Amino acid sequence: MTAVTVRPSPAKGALRVLRGTGLAITSASLSVAAHAAAGGSVPDPGTTLVITSLLAGAGVALAGRRRGSLSIVGALGVGQLALHVFLQLAGSHQDGGAGPGVSLDPVTMTAGHVLAAVFTGLALARAEQALFVVANALGLVLPRKPDPLRIVTELVAVCVPADTVRVLAELIHQRINALRGPPVHSC
Repeated sequence: MTAVTVRPSPAKGALRVLRGTGLAITSASLSVAAHAAAGGSVPDPGTTLVITSLLAGAGVALAGRRRGSLSIVGALGVGQLALHVFLQLAGSHQDGGAGPGVSLDPVTMTAGHVLAAVFTGLALARAEQALFVVANALGLVLPRKPDPLRIVTELVAVCVPADTVRVLAELIHQRINALRGPPVHSC
């Protein structure tokens, strides 16, 4: 029986879900914070949770394999764009305008989203790279587990000579009958 090494994979199972959800939470947090900083209204928590869950579904789908910096920055950028449009439709900017030093200019807001997506995406790409390195290192030191036993799906006919069956039947009969008989009477 051969042994296989247990290798945790960030592209499968709970780590995949964690990676995809992390991307969604990061994207939603950036968008809501940037929108609020630019004087926009903050959506209610339920709405934010729904949109973050939708982004998490897309993030988990993307997390099925190792991604590079460009893919992560791109996914974060698309998430930023989708959330920006959603936040514009869901709420409006406050009547008092932006806070001190904050501009509502669309070019500035877009630049802010782009910069946030690029820097955060690069940080997430580094974190992803580190996660895969740690997973590979753990795979080298974790104990090995044996392959599962094979399941036999074919019936194999066994031919036993009649003489052998007769001898075995006679031995069984003698053994059973030797234990049986009338009780022994003591005088």
